[in-house]
Amino acid sequence: MVYLFITHANSLFTMSNNNRNSMAEGTGHVQSLLRGLEMLRRLAASDHGLTLRELTEAMGLKQATVYKLLQTLVAAGFAEKTARPIHYMLSAGALELADAYWERSLLQRAEVVMRELFELMRTYNPVVVLAEAIGGEVETVLRIGPERPNIVERPRGRVMPPYAGACTLAFQAFWPAQERDEYQRRHPFWEQGEYLWETPERLDDVLRQTRDQGYALPVFRTKRVQLVAAPIYSAKKQLVAVLGASLSDQDPPDNWPELVREVVAGARRLSASE
Repeated sequence: MVYLFITHANSLFTMSNNNRNSMAEGTGHVQSLLRGLEMLRRLAASDHGLTLRELTEAMGLKQATVYKLLQTLVAAGFAEKTARPIHYMLSAGALELADAYWERSLLQRAEVVMRELFELMRTYNPVVVLAEAIGGEVETVLRIGPERPNIVERPRGRVMPPYAGACTLAFQAFWPAQERDEYQRRHPFWEQGEYLWETPERLDDVLRQTRDQGYALPVFRTKRVQLVAAPIYSAKKQLVAVLGASLSDQDPPDNWPELVREVVAGARRLSASE
């Protein structure tokens, strides 16, 4: 999430050093905090970290001041330093802030996309969901359906069936192999998937097809339902969520291919750009 941290930091700190100093002196803002945030911005923009001297020259401050700021950031868990030669860089603590910001932003933006998709499919009584992998399970975190068409619900702990839904199949298709294998070990195929897919090989074919086309579009012989789910990625191309839609108890409508494309486009809108 370094990209996101840089983006938001740059938007906050485009003013000059003189402007920051005058703001701190004239409006009651804490100058040391502004300097610390400016330091984080510079560390975020560096691929391999910066030395004490480089930071001192870049910020135009006394070396002792820069050193104290660095020590404070390291103690707070927002910066770390390497062994000799000593360089300072962002730590996991700073990146967690960016992750938390993007996660909150994702849910807010997803509500907008989900409402739009629901309205497009409203004639068919759709259910539109956002799913995330939480604690090793795939859970519904946002949902809008025909029962409460004006409300995007935020269910808690609603675990999805491992082999009977497009969202869980999408996660299995786009997860790294190790993560997928661990998930399937927790959910034995013979117990939870055999009645739907008959053999593990057939399930593997479905997952392979999902990867090839970039989204899940499973067809169940035992269920009369239309399903689609598309992956949502972070800026580092990590799978973070899945956007899905379902139309129950009916054959594919004439405009189903168009609706599928809208779901896929919605997932791309929610994915972080590089």
